[in-house]
Amino acid sequence: MYNYTITRLAYLPVFAILFAGGACVGGLGGVMIGIMGKEITGVLGGAFFGFMFGLLSGVAGLLYTFVFNILAPLTGGLKVRLDQADPLPAAPAPPEPPASTTP
Repeated sequence: MYNYTITRLAYLPVFAILFAGGACVGGLGGVMIGIMGKEITGVLGGAFFGFMFGLLSGVAGLLYTFVFNILAPLTGGLKVRLDQADPLPAAPAPPEPPASTTP
C-alpha cells in the first residue's frame, strides 16, 4: 500500500492535455457546424474553432492549476492511496470427479 499527497501540479502537462482535448472537441464542433452548412465560420472557420476551443481549454487548465497550487498546501493536498494488486490470481481448484451412480 502506498500513500501519497498531491500538493503541486506542473503547468505544462495540464495545458498540453487540455489543449489537445479541447482542440479535438472543438474540431469536431467545427466539423459539425460545417456539415450543417452554417456560414458563420467562413472558409477556415472549423480549424479556427478547434484551435480557439483548445486554447481556451488550455488557459482554463492553467487557471485551475494555479488555484490548485495555491490552495493545496494550505488544505493538505489530495490524499491518494494505491494498493498493490496480486501479480497472479490464485489458481482455481481442479474439478472433482463425477459422483458414481452405482450402489
